[in-house]
Amino acid sequence: MFTQSLADTSLQLPAAFKPLAEQIYVQRLTTAPGVEICAMELRHPRPRGTLVFSNGRVESFVKYLELFAELHSKGYGLYALDHRGQGLSSRLTANPHQGHVARFDDYIDDFKIFMDKLVLPRAEGPLLLSGHSMGGCIGSLYLERHGGQFLAAAFSAPMYGIRLPMSKVFIRWLAHKLDSSDKGQPNYILGGGDYEATPFAKNDLTHCRERYDDYRALYQANPQLQLGSPTNRWLLEALDACDASVLAARESKIPLLILQADEDSIVDNEAQIRAVGGRCQLVNIANAKHELFMENDVPRAQTLDAMLAFFEPHLSQAVA
Repeated sequence: MFTQSLADTSLQLPAAFKPLAEQIYVQRLTTAPGVEICAMELRHPRPRGTLVFSNGRVESFVKYLELFAELHSKGYGLYALDHRGQGLSSRLTANPHQGHVARFDDYIDDFKIFMDKLVLPRAEGPLLLSGHSMGGCIGSLYLERHGGQFLAAAFSAPMYGIRLPMSKVFIRWLAHKLDSSDKGQPNYILGGGDYEATPFAKNDLTHCRERYDDYRALYQANPQLQLGSPTNRWLLEALDACDASVLAARESKIPLLILQADEDSIVDNEAQIRAVGGRCQLVNIANAKHELFMENDVPRAQTLDAMLAFFEPHLSQAVA
């Protein structure tokens, strides 16, 4: 089923990751009429478990090759997908830079097809779930419906709330007023536009200049990965999904870890705190902006160590 290696695609990848790309295989999966999802598989010869990764808005799994290399070296097989409307998956509007979804549930529906058709028939060992930002919101809502498939989950800066310039009530009203989706052509949120590379000095993602520059170089070399601002419909759907994901995380039926970026200016850390309870816990990572897996070495290592330490007892119990 996974027949083409990432190295054999048209993507321009950093030379350091070419050997890893030869081990990663990709597949396109139809999940709805006119919608194809691009997914990846990185098998391990002797896996301790399999980690499924759900990436954030504007992202592609290609962005996470450094992380996947580290997890693979620690004994994990890996699966990931690019959500509809971004990365290497089908774009949903005439302008491919628009970050759009008609219903947030479409992401969860895609994820289920990805799991049923690709992951569950092929994965080896216990299943673990991870993800970043919007991917954490999608993952939490997926777990609410299909949590029994995974042993545990850990999300980096999950989008349980969005940092907004004004009250949520006003933003929701404005987005609803401006939304043109029902007229056939979705439109950007107020002030939104096509992809633009923000200078490092003005970025809200990371303190790490090297990883930030590598990220921007990857998107510059591969314009098909680029995505701009969200549409008004995406924002309306996302606000509702954020509220639902807080409750989903707090009532999770499996152990769930929130990895919180202390200096996050993109998602709402207070919403993450409201999600804590039951089987959901939180670890705050100091000196870190939103992109914990792209941060300077110290907070990034703390993030990875916290996630793996969280998974460890559940893995050990599963194989005992």
